[in-house]
Amino acid sequence: MKRALALFGALLTMSACSGGIDNNRLRVDVVEDSPREIAVGRMPLSPASANLRNATAQGLVAFDAEGRVVPALASRWIVTDDDLGYIFRLQKTRWNNGREVRSVEVAAALKTRVAELRGSRFGDELAKIDKILPMTGKVVEIRLKAPVPNLLELLAQPEFGMIHKANGSGPMVAERISGSLQLRNRIDEIDGSIAFDEKRVILAAHAPSRALARFALGQSDLVLNGRFEHLPLLTATDGNEAGTRFDAVPGLFGLLVKGDGPFLSSSSNREAIAMAIDRPRLLTSFGITDWRETLTLAPEALTNREQLPRPSWASQNAQQRKASARSTIAAWEAANGGVRPLRIAMPRGTGSRILFARIRSDLAAIGLDVERVTYAQDADLVLVDRVADISSPGWYLDQMSCRATPVCSAQADRLLDEARGALTREERIRLWGEAERELIATRNFIPIANPVRWSLVRDGLLGFAQNPRGWHPLQYLGHDPT
Repeated sequence: MKRALALFGALLTMSACSGGIDNNRLRVDVVEDSPREIAVGRMPLSPASANLRNATAQGLVAFDAEGRVVPALASRWIVTDDDLGYIFRLQKTRWNNGREVRSVEVAAALKTRVAELRGSRFGDELAKIDKILPMTGKVVEIRLKAPVPNLLELLAQPEFGMIHKANGSGPMVAERISGSLQLRNRIDEIDGSIAFDEKRVILAAHAPSRALARFALGQSDLVLNGRFEHLPLLTATDGNEAGTRFDAVPGLFGLLVKGDGPFLSSSSNREAIAMAIDRPRLLTSFGITDWRETLTLAPEALTNREQLPRPSWASQNAQQRKASARSTIAAWEAANGGVRPLRIAMPRGTGSRILFARIRSDLAAIGLDVERVTYAQDADLVLVDRVADISSPGWYLDQMSCRATPVCSAQADRLLDEARGALTREERIRLWGEAERELIATRNFIPIANPVRWSLVRDGLLGFAQNPRGWHPLQYLGHDPT
């Protein structure tokens, strides 16, 4: 392993000699542990396929380079006073085959998308869509059964990019040239024809080590979708520090309780595990200043979240927490016998080994042994590393529902269902708060930190911006943001 890292570090140090950058011809590699063919129609979308669909098939709205919701197919929109109607005015644009985009086609494409995605992670929000109607040639209305406060964030996801008769509407068009997937920005001409600017983006998916080696050798200009388990590949050398950009994104990073055996069935034992993890010490192992510990399920600063108290042990130092946790485990073992090693499922990668070593050390200090397994194996605890799709407490609560884990709260699920049907913001926030209190008592998730995503950016690359979504649309690359 040390030899491999040393060799990889030697390759990376060559990146300083890679020369300048041509913003008219950019090469983008997306990190995927098991790269597969880039295809916009295969669900769930792989990271590279999500980038392609986002670039070539617009939704009604989209995310810009800084993660803000901006117009896409829709030039503007209004929300009705009861929050049950979203009315979108389409801008004048064309499908890639040159036909003008009409509301009847957009409504039909969106209905198809909603039907296809009802069984996906968006299903609970999509269930509240009542009707999708073309109102005139340029107006589409979405009518809801109950308010969806973050509907625009949902519609900006790559999965909601619309295709009509195998044609997207840009803002880019993709084609395969000499075996590579190349994208160009569309320019809609006044006479209705479609032209292209001179810039090209070449998109590919590669395994982590190959993507980083390609960047080091000057064969790519941007690497996207780096995760925590890949971080040691960066720290194998000092040569890439200037090119690494970290996005501290909202979401879940922690241990989800999957096992429901005698030991983990005790909420006190689950809390003891949460108390034992020394989060600051664990995170400093990776040397990222933007990686922050968390002690709550939903982020404390999240809009529309009730101000709930932190765990009672939050004010204690690491030694005090471990002493209390050790006492809990010892008392349980005295009454029930020894605890078999707990199996923790994590992704492959050197970063996972580092994380596991820290957790194993912390849990050994309170008398517990653990084993590391893959996601395909049976596990008692599963590492969750998931970026939030929408900025809603409901998203976090839904990840902990009885559909996601056997250790759950039927009462929390009931409250979450009531919140989905709430007609006022105040009632929704109250119900979310009650559901989160139930889950706090259940202790079925052990928060560790916010997720982190990173990119490698060639010096001089235009159009790239760090943002709180960790999402970097291809259509902005190579363009001066001013």
